[in-house]
Amino acid sequence: MTASSISSIAHINLAKGFRGGERQTVLLIKHLKIARPDLRQVLICHRNSALPAYLEDVPDLDIVPVAGALGGHFSGRVRADIYQAHEAKACHWAAIHRLLFRTPFVICRRVPQLVRNNMFNRFVYRTAAATVSISQSIRESVIRSFGRDLNFSGRIFLIYDAITHQEADPARVAEIRKGYAGHPVFGHIGAYVDRHKGQRILIAAAREFVRKHPEARFVLLGAGADEETLRAESADVPQIEWAGFKNDVMNYIECMDYFVFPSRNEGLGSVLLDIMDHRIPVIASDADGIPEVVIHNRTGLLFPNGDSAALLAAMERLYGNTELKQTLTAGAAENLAKFAPEHMADRYWRLYQDILEGRIKS
Repeated sequence: MTASSISSIAHINLAKGFRGGERQTVLLIKHLKIARPDLRQVLICHRNSALPAYLEDVPDLDIVPVAGALGGHFSGRVRADIYQAHEAKACHWAAIHRLLFRTPFVICRRVPQLVRNNMFNRFVYRTAAATVSISQSIRESVIRSFGRDLNFSGRIFLIYDAITHQEADPARVAEIRKGYAGHPVFGHIGAYVDRHKGQRILIAAAREFVRKHPEARFVLLGAGADEETLRAESADVPQIEWAGFKNDVMNYIECMDYFVFPSRNEGLGSVLLDIMDHRIPVIASDADGIPEVVIHNRTGLLFPNGDSAALLAAMERLYGNTELKQTLTAGAAENLAKFAPEHMADRYWRLYQDILEGRIKS
């Protein structure tokens, strides 16, 4: 098959919610369509997926809802030249489909945890034509996961996630800002799951910070299993607001003066790209792939993972420091070029070409 004969790509994402991986799925579909209008694209998604609502403006996209990894394989609508699996359950769907029809597929690995080294996962990763990691940290974790069981390091490729370039609504931003008039805002966006996003680290630092700076406000956007517990644990800090999940997250980003990202584990932290794109200075933990985005003292400030005292010190250092804020936001803006969505789409397209033209060998 030649590059010019690539006529169709099927994207598989079986997540029910809408988080960073789903946002990146949307970006890739849209930018492949912009670059190659004649390319047929299929989205194979869970029947309860939130994804279709975000893709209504993509012309000629065929959306195929399925019940799970075992569904939809014999529908003619899912046939494509190559398949892109965007999350774990999608990898299972793609591996089953290849077993049935021999069609190549690409895995996208987004989380830094080791892949469970069992017989089925070895089959999935050995069967994939290529694996994409969204950070160097994830690439290393995939290789460590299987050790000598799979000799496939030459088929693992680094393709960073991309900036969404979403614009804010000035009227809505003005409305939100009224609620914080005169108060500097530290923002956070992430699932309310402390073992992942580390909100307890932020609560501890904020509790000490407001003793000296009671005018500061901490606005945490998200939803998750720990919400009730985290709200209770921070009840003694009225400056902390649990704002919940927001569809218009960019409007809230525009109201932030600083952004704090204390994740305990993080594949890359693609939300950081949007924060930087809106010229908000970042303080983040040095976990996993985060330092590939946040370069200490250049594009943001890093603190040791899990260290609330170090986070507090970084917040004190940045607070009201206009010169440091300008240095970090300017450095971040300069570094964002490699995270452009058109660059991401082009990297995937060239990978598809290499697979279908036989330049990547299993």
